[in-house]
Amino acid sequence: MLNTWKCAAAVRAARAAACAVMVAMLAACATPVAPIAVERKLTGQEGAVVLKLITNSRTEWDPAETLSSIQLRRVVEPGAPQPPQPEILLLSRTRATTRSTAIFSGMIAPGRYTVKDAVGSSGNATYTFPIGSMLSSFEVRPGEVTLLGTVLVQPLDGSRFNVGYVPPDAELTATFESLFPALAEQTRGRPVHSFELEPHMTRRVALAPLIKRLAPAMYGLSVTGAGDIYAGSKMGRLVWRKGGEKAWRELDVGSWKAVESVRPYRGGLLVGGEEGLLRYSSDEGKTWTSLASPSPGLIAAAEPLPNGKVVVLARQGSEWTAFVSSDALAGGWRKIGSFADERSLNVPWQGATAVATGNRVGVMMPNGEFQVVDADTEKIERISTGQSVLSVSALPDGMLVMQAVTLVRTTLVSTDGGRKWVDLDTSRFVQAITFADRKTAYAVAPIKPGMFAGEYGLMASRDGGRTWAVSGTPPGGDPASVREIMVDRSSGALLAFLRNGSILRSTDEGKTWARDL
Repeated sequence: MLNTWKCAAAVRAARAAACAVMVAMLAACATPVAPIAVERKLTGQEGAVVLKLITNSRTEWDPAETLSSIQLRRVVEPGAPQPPQPEILLLSRTRATTRSTAIFSGMIAPGRYTVKDAVGSSGNATYTFPIGSMLSSFEVRPGEVTLLGTVLVQPLDGSRFNVGYVPPDAELTATFESLFPALAEQTRGRPVHSFELEPHMTRRVALAPLIKRLAPAMYGLSVTGAGDIYAGSKMGRLVWRKGGEKAWRELDVGSWKAVESVRPYRGGLLVGGEEGLLRYSSDEGKTWTSLASPSPGLIAAAEPLPNGKVVVLARQGSEWTAFVSSDALAGGWRKIGSFADERSLNVPWQGATAVATGNRVGVMMPNGEFQVVDADTEKIERISTGQSVLSVSALPDGMLVMQAVTLVRTTLVSTDGGRKWVDLDTSRFVQAITFADRKTAYAVAPIKPGMFAGEYGLMASRDGGRTWAVSGTPPGGDPASVREIMVDRSSGALLAFLRNGSILRSTDEGKTWARDL
């Protein structure tokens, strides 16, 4: 059940050039197939193919976010004329409603096909998952749909990976109908095809729930003043720890969609995520109820606010839309307005981040443009920070903490909802930073920075970030492995969220660290 994950690290110019040549060769011998358009219908001369793929990386960088195409190989039946070269088609990806989940679609000629590779690239890095030998073949028939189900790719140590499979289910059918309404209406009642469920595919089905349990929590990380900590994950998982409790709760919302936002609401839990995911649990995650969603897009924030309203920020394609409701359980969503998704030339790999403070909820763009919904006035305010943003987070007391860069990296804070920012002039080598209160701060940073970083430590400040002193060691021993740190508000302990999905805990300001999850 193991195979090779061919990933080009592309750390040298020569390797980058080799990757570019490989991609060019691939494109030259393959026929691209455009994703199915919203209004497109079958002509009767071709069939439609739809596939969902999720890569469950244990690191912060996940290939699913940059997957671009699926290679299909036409199967030539024995005795049939052999073409000069096997026919290879490239199914393209739609990004309208997902981030970490990849959905591929296209209309192709009838016949039998196999999946060859999943292909993606990020910057100079090009990678393929050669999954063809791990999946069975499938049939494409004229005027009909082939709904292939959900393929789960679990990267393992080194260059290996495993594959799980979820046959077409009600959730994937709903995705198909939402993304391709004209095609869904045209083919309603007709036969739907999928992978041949051969014995090895049945084994892939059994692997799916095991892969799901490995999904690391890394989306929408938040902490409340009472010490509750929440984080979402891919494949419908989330983690939650109540203030004062030692054990983390790992919950499943009953979906394969990524959970982007987890918040306490009316004594229960409110979650939002990919493809309009909006669900509520009143019994601490034992059961979940689907709520009326204001958007079929990627819900990056479903934020209950002190004034009793709930604001949803959803992205479809390159457009964000803000909605508000006085009762998310009853629905009744009102559209506040829309704005464009923006990128940054300085940090092209960064995506936008949703963040809330008080009755204000906003989307911080990588280029430093902050689109903020004021839930009291129900208006959108645009604020220009003048920085390229690497990360931004909100503390329970309302302060915003931003890692940003112009010429050098630094840390800025805002205590008025993002209208004004104060530069703390921290070292450009700071890897992660957080505040226990307005005076006490902790950072994974150099002990004596100069032209080079030098030795790192867990640094503490007692004067709001003006001066720093060593209090401990970097979590996990490697400063670059730290994605985020935060303070457990119920105990004062430090929590370090590592890029490999692990969570470490320190009760002595970083002198010692222990595995927490």
